[in-house]
Amino acid sequence: FHICDMAKPWPVALAVGLLSAQANVLEGWNMESIYRDIDMYIPSMNSSDVEYPKCEVPAGSGEFTGICIKQHRLKSMMTFCRDTVDYDACVPPHQPLFPEWNVTTKDALLRRLYKEQVEFRISVEMNITVDNAPVIRFTQNSPCLEAFRKVLCWFNFPRCSTSNVSMPLCRTACSNYYQSCKYEKIGAEYDACKDEVVKTKGLFESGLTGTTDVLLDQCFLEDGTGDCCTGSSALSLLSAMLGALLAAHLW
Repeated sequence: FHICDMAKPWPVALAVGLLSAQANVLEGWNMESIYRDIDMYIPSMNSSDVEYPKCEVPAGSGEFTGICIKQHRLKSMMTFCRDTVDYDACVPPHQPLFPEWNVTTKDALLRRLYKEQVEFRISVEMNITVDNAPVIRFTQNSPCLEAFRKVLCWFNFPRCSTSNVSMPLCRTACSNYYQSCKYEKIGAEYDACKDEVVKTKGLFESGLTGTTDVLLDQCFLEDGTGDCCTGSSALSLLSAMLGALLAAHLW
């Protein structure tokens, strides 16, 4: 309220009364025992990446926990996703309190999860019995395995636009995923790649819904400097497996 607002003088009187009462209580106290030096709580270190623009991980999450890094710098930080992340990407910054978590660590984590899930799925597909005949998707299907790797990299390292905005997955990434792993398609598009299904069941039917579960049609930015979505080449993946990994939200 404004002190000069005389139309309603009672707030002013109340405030003055409270201040007077507080002054009486504090009179005679040792102020040094009340006020403490807070310099000890000021961080003594800053991130070495503080100059880089912030971005969302995953795209559309509203969580600005990443930074946009140029493609040429990323190449030396990755092995698993090196050839897939061929664009400026949103990646974990250097954090003084958690120095172990960085681009290289996240890349290695994706490699380990990929290996574990591929080995598990192939073991399921090889366990053929009279009563159990699992659908073969990964076994002796290199395009499907490559697609699995690509979609993990694209989702966890989203493209940064020229204005440093994280780009969602391309719809072609979803379509090519199901095509490479030999899913049945009824109509012009796979059901899991349709907007209404993504909205209700999440990306790759992961069960997670929200602002991060969006697919964009392939297009180019108005200034012609790049794509408006992440991932556009052929890829695929077993939907339940990918859904579980997306549910882990590795950012």
